Amino acid sequence: MQKLIQVIVMLVLFSLVGYFLYTWSGAILAFATIAGEIGAVIIAVRLLLWDQRNTSSKIAWLAAVFFLPVFGVILYLFFGRNPQGRIFTANQVREKEKLIEAIHNLPIQQSEKKVPELSQSLFSLTDIRPINGNKVTILTNGSETFPAILTALRKATDHIHIQYYIYRQDEISTEIRDILIEKAKAGVTVRFMYDGMGSAHLKDEFLEPLKQAGAKVHAYDPVRSIWIARTANLRNHRKMIIVDSEIGFTGGLNVGEEYRSNTPDFEVWRDTHMQIDGTGVIELQESFLFDWVYMENRAGAADEFISESGIARYLNAKPADVADDWVQIVYGGPYDKEKWVRDSMLDLMDSAKRSVWIASPYFVPDEESLAVIRRISMSGIDVRVIIPGKGDRGVSFHGSNAYIQTMIDAGAKMYSYRGDSFIHAKVMLVDGERAAVGTANFDIRSFRLNHELMVFLYDRCDAIVQLERDFNADFLESHLFTEAEMKAKSRTQRMKETLASLLSPLL
Repeated sequence: MQKLIQVIVMLVLFSLVGYFLYTWSGAILAFATIAGEIGAVIIAVRLLLWDQRNTSSKIAWLAAVFFLPVFGVILYLFFGRNPQGRIFTANQVREKEKLIEAIHNLPIQQSEKKVPELSQSLFSLTDIRPINGNKVTILTNGSETFPAILTALRKATDHIHIQYYIYRQDEISTEIRDILIEKAKAGVTVRFMYDGMGSAHLKDEFLEPLKQAGAKVHAYDPVRSIWIARTANLRNHRKMIIVDSEIGFTGGLNVGEEYRSNTPDFEVWRDTHMQIDGTGVIELQESFLFDWVYMENRAGAADEFISESGIARYLNAKPADVADDWVQIVYGGPYDKEKWVRDSMLDLMDSAKRSVWIASPYFVPDEESLAVIRRISMSGIDVRVIIPGKGDRGVSFHGSNAYIQTMIDAGAKMYSYRGDSFIHAKVMLVDGERAAVGTANFDIRSFRLNHELMVFLYDRCDAIVQLERDFNADFLESHLFTEAEMKAKSRTQRMKETLASLLSPLL
């Protein structure tokens, strides 16, 4: 009923605006132009004096509001405001603080392995500890990922926590939903969370059977409201499943048939996911519950998770039986004062002695990230980056291509994955010994605007060996850009890339 009222209110407002534009178009146009110019000046003063974002982003927004005074101001109000100005409710602040304090003070059963040096630096940076006692399995593409997920879900006996940026309404998404329904009816606690923008297409008819079975469902910062300007551009890009606090999944894959290479757009959807068995699942659980109590937005939302019985149920992961891998799960988002995910990835790159290999569907780094990776490459480190040979979004595709030349100039090797396929993996491999896998792309949006999560791996564990094998296979499937190709680019292509790079701080 509330959604219907919101839709009716929006239709009435749009109708009134349309009527007045039609009736008083001349006067309104003049007024709108003056108001736009005043708005542009106010925004410019705010950007220059009080906003802490990077210089390129400020310049891009200044250009937008002054060259497009009406549209640019509207665009800024919806997508450009500093997310750190967001005001949270007292319940949201208090419950998240209670949750984090309780989890970070939990004793965790670990073996007496030497703690990796880099993990200590990341702990100092993020206050997120490295945890051993895990078996980490790399799942290459949907053909490995979804069977593993389905198997784990069918074995659930206590709870299933599931969170995705994109959750489709197709064959694989329905199969997973139906398992959740079956488990919820059998008494398993099911919590299902999806991003309010990325999965805005999800219909009530699809979700209602899940709710009727007893599952709890949240849309993260939904945009079906006239107040969408608050969070429309700040999306939760995390993807994870936790089963009984024993098994966790995260990585690049959302839920949909395209992630199984079953759509006509791409011959192959190349992606990387992972399964974690062991104590590290606690950190995945922390990230999920952090978002869940935020969406609950009520007093006592964290209590059932941090009570004695709640800790025993949700935060009591045991070490894996057959492996002892380290994991360190760093998550962060636009409301954090520091860019934990980006800075952890930069620290990982800076630890390189021989090589840095990156796979990312979007390569649109901010100034600091670009400076770091170029410096590393110019220092003689083997830097290789794989980006798509065929894009899924025009602006992002051309924006990524705009950075090829500057990376080649720094000595890096830039690859494009098959021209008929799409690489969506978010992976960084350093010296063949340390790695990061997760949800964050190597771009401004993931670094500054999205809620993201990356899993850091150490000590050349079996998962890292598999990542190295996958990279070598991907290099064989990819095209290495050359200087000659860069010089042969048409003016039209150069213009597309230049425009896309100018827009990149706004993406």
